[in-house]
Amino acid sequence: MWLPQGWRVIRHQHEHAMLEGVSVVAYGTGFLFNALLLVYGIGTSGIPVVAAASVNLMMSSLIVIVVSRSRARK
Repeated sequence: MWLPQGWRVIRHQHEHAMLEGVSVVAYGTGFLFNALLLVYGIGTSGIPVVAAASVNLMMSSLIVIVVSRSRARK
């Protein structure tokens, strides 16, 4: 889910109209969830959980940053 959206956001980062449908609030919530999941995974030594949370955290961060910058340039 995160990788296709991240790829789309990167491809269209200079096209504000293409990014209007991306919800910063939703991806911000996803960021928070994955940060907590990463802490849980580290606490329980769950390598698959840490790996998944790390990738999702990185992608949600990227999406929020790119979309926020695009909206600020508008």
